[in-house]
Amino acid sequence: MTPNDAWLRPKPPREVHREANLPRTHEDGNPEEKDKNASKAAYFEEKKKWAKEQQQRFKYGDVIEDPDRPVAPLRDRPVKPGPYFEYELMNNQRVVHELDGVNYHVGGFKPHKARWWDEKFVRLFGTKPMHEPGRKIVRFSEKRLLKFDWLWTWRGTILSSSFIWSQLLFVYFIGGITFLVAYFVQTSSSGRFYQEHIDGGTDDLVEVLEIFDEMQEIATIGESLTLLVAFVLGLYVTKQVDIFWNIRQKFLQGVLNSVQSICIRMAIYFPSNNREDVDARETVLRYGLLSTALLFKDAAEVDVWTMRQRKAAGVHDLSDLVRDGLLTEQEATLLQHCPAKSQVVWVWIASFFTKMCLDGRLPDPLKNQEAILRECTEANCNVSFVLGRINTQYPLTYSHLVILMVKVLIYITAIQAGYITAISVIFRYSYWAVTQIIMLTVLTIFHQGLIDIKEHISNPFRKNSTDFSWKIFHSRLCNECKAIFDAGAAPPYTKPERPKPAVLPAQLIVRQIISSRLRH
Repeated sequence: MTPNDAWLRPKPPREVHREANLPRTHEDGNPEEKDKNASKAAYFEEKKKWAKEQQQRFKYGDVIEDPDRPVAPLRDRPVKPGPYFEYELMNNQRVVHELDGVNYHVGGFKPHKARWWDEKFVRLFGTKPMHEPGRKIVRFSEKRLLKFDWLWTWRGTILSSSFIWSQLLFVYFIGGITFLVAYFVQTSSSGRFYQEHIDGGTDDLVEVLEIFDEMQEIATIGESLTLLVAFVLGLYVTKQVDIFWNIRQKFLQGVLNSVQSICIRMAIYFPSNNREDVDARETVLRYGLLSTALLFKDAAEVDVWTMRQRKAAGVHDLSDLVRDGLLTEQEATLLQHCPAKSQVVWVWIASFFTKMCLDGRLPDPLKNQEAILRECTEANCNVSFVLGRINTQYPLTYSHLVILMVKVLIYITAIQAGYITAISVIFRYSYWAVTQIIMLTVLTIFHQGLIDIKEHISNPFRKNSTDFSWKIFHSRLCNECKAIFDAGAAPPYTKPERPKPAVLPAQLIVRQIISSRLRH
């Protein structure tokens, strides 16, 4: 296992069982049983090795075996019970693998099967695929990226998009057709440059300057259109980036903050380790984590267009949340056909606090009830804002016009490059052709990449490698809230002789009865 394959919740690869099989001998005993025992021994040895490395990933220390070993923040560590994921640590990236037990085995999960050409690439060259199912980049090192990592960082960038390269080939095809047509028309017996073609160019400086001025006039058309498209496209993408940050920093973070705020109340009001307090804390935390998980499912459903995509995305499948301990079977039945799953959970949280108020388990129950209702209402509004932002697109006329301008610019540039290349070949000025091909390549990748980025960040709750990972959000929020619970159970002022923290006495709700409303 190399430092670049440092998994925080590792699962031994399938090859371990095959490579660990010992050669069969003719000694007494069942050879198959011996092979099975040897495989088991190798399996558990590998598990122990990985478990030791896993513990080191979340420890801070000055004396370590490898000072360059990549590490991860403490709040990112996986929680148990909780959703399964593997954490790959590198010097320039932290990557989460969300699929259960799939670090990319060729063929992979059937609903998340990789693209056929990606599988062929892996089989031929033995490298990692460009589009690994369930792989999401949690964080990357900008410091390393701006130096030299940009040269070999492809996965998760626009350069890993197969459509960009296929469109680039199509643009080359258009430029090639234009080149052939212009070359044969201009060099035919009745063509404009027939004599220059026969002579292999021209030494007439005046004619060369005229041709050069003509090429500049042709290039001016593309330059003017490029400036217009750059201005419109800049506004188009910049606004979407603002919406993206608004979703993440204001609305999604608002939901997470509401969960933490309620957990702080639970840590203060229910700090004991008795069964009732633990159940109350864990129920509220579980519902808060559940709302976050369901928000990702509700948001991903917005861009599900077919039944196949719905099944692959798992937006209606709650079995994974039941398996991870976020839902009970009864709760999953209640949510099965609910159109607002992530919002309904906040009603459960408010109702749960209402029950505790009526049971006399909270101090000053009326004020607490009002505060919790405000918190739950605010969280519900933030969920609605997230879904509302994602459901609100640019008008079709606006998006169509911007994309049309980008496509027209790309194809006009291809035609222009083909024509200028043909003229440069006739007059033996090859550097004209080289500059045109370079500009065509760069312009196509950059402009198509920008509209691809706009589409990707329009809904960051999907399965793309740069989208949000709900499993890492789950781990961070769960670790933070459990740390809050631990802090409430053992604050610094407690002593061995008085280990219990201060707790306000619980009260029952008392209402004044107006005599005029009593029946006689």
